[in-house]
Amino acid sequence: MNISRENVDALNAVITLKVEKADYEPKVEAALKNYAKKVNIPGFRPGKAPIAMVKKQVGKAILAEEVNKLFDETINNYIKDNNINVVGQPLPAEGQDPIDFDKEVGDITFKFDMGIAPKPSVELESVEVPYYTIEVSDEDVDLQIKTLTQRFGTNETVDTVGEKSMIKGSVKQEGAFSNESTVISTSVIKDEAEKAKFIGKKVGDVVKVDLKKAYPNDTEISYILSISKEDAAKVEGEYDFTITEVTEFKDAELNQDIFDQVYGKDAVKSLDEFKAKTKEDLAEQFTVQQDYLFAHKLRKTLVAKANIELPEAFMKRWLTVINHDNKNFTSEVLENEFPQLLDEYRWTELRQAIAEANGVKISDKEVIAYAKKAAKTQFAQYGMTNIPEAALENYAGSLLKDNEQREQMVMGAINDAVVAVAKEKVKLQQKTTTRAEFGKLFED
Repeated sequence: MNISRENVDALNAVITLKVEKADYEPKVEAALKNYAKKVNIPGFRPGKAPIAMVKKQVGKAILAEEVNKLFDETINNYIKDNNINVVGQPLPAEGQDPIDFDKEVGDITFKFDMGIAPKPSVELESVEVPYYTIEVSDEDVDLQIKTLTQRFGTNETVDTVGEKSMIKGSVKQEGAFSNESTVISTSVIKDEAEKAKFIGKKVGDVVKVDLKKAYPNDTEISYILSISKEDAAKVEGEYDFTITEVTEFKDAELNQDIFDQVYGKDAVKSLDEFKAKTKEDLAEQFTVQQDYLFAHKLRKTLVAKANIELPEAFMKRWLTVINHDNKNFTSEVLENEFPQLLDEYRWTELRQAIAEANGVKISDKEVIAYAKKAAKTQFAQYGMTNIPEAALENYAGSLLKDNEQREQMVMGAINDAVVAVAKEKVKLQQKTTTRAEFGKLFED
């Protein structure tokens, strides 16, 4: 067996494999014998079928499998032994006939196209990257507190209908559709005149409402009357709405109850302490966002600075091959997404180079820590900032049980470790910004 390489250019090469029959024949014979021990063929005891019969039935398939396995093993060893930084995986060279295993096969010569990516070197100390710190303003704190009081608010019974009331009652029209128990909201009534009919009314009052004017959407009318959308389209005229209950959503009061609900029993004991703790939490949340923006800026800066050339034609072909069964992967999709895919690949190469140069290795402990951080971020999005450590560990554990989620957590941990190394070594351009302006910084 012989393997040789011909460089087409700096980014592309052709691998030629010359395999003699003696290289693969023993492997094929061994595979046939192993298969014969397991196969059941009518007329023979299990595993006792003649090799000739087994070969007649599956010999070609086993031959193809063993030859391909030998190809893969030989090429992979060649790549490893020669420390070649391949793009994707080698593909059968274009313009050659495939091996016809239906015919007598002897010595085989087969060629493979190989894409090569140059290994980048990164001098982090020479790179400048901006780091933006979000200043937590009083307005930010007030807005966060407003969000918390809304989240912990409750529905309360009120005496009269207001602009944002939920009204329970029955709705009926003589000889038409009716519903003995329904709910409407004044805040979503479209017609101001119809809304005005309800304002100030109390339990027991009857309001004549034109449902089509109040709610032009047939879906809403079908819900109110508990009928189909088709029937809702037929609704017309005024309905009698008899009010049985009026409630309004009230924000939670800023007292010890909400302090305890948000931060735990007696963690804060006054409004000033609550505001200070809220500001502290916002700063912590902003740090996560700040680091994310830094990682974004770092990646863009390094990718642009490194200017890594890639075998683009080969990559397009490789991506088309591996997405052969993906109906959503079209040539248009490939062309539209290819620039982004190139930068993704470049960043992967740069990240690997930084990790190797700085001895970055990820342990299970660090993967778990990343999963807990991801869980904490998810909970924080819903205002849940006081999650017990045990709950975070359990949630992180459930994420890591899923192979796809675990792979994402591992890659996230590696990315964080590389970014942390870079943050220590690059020249940080410290800048401040507001919460309102921060999101715009991702656009450039």
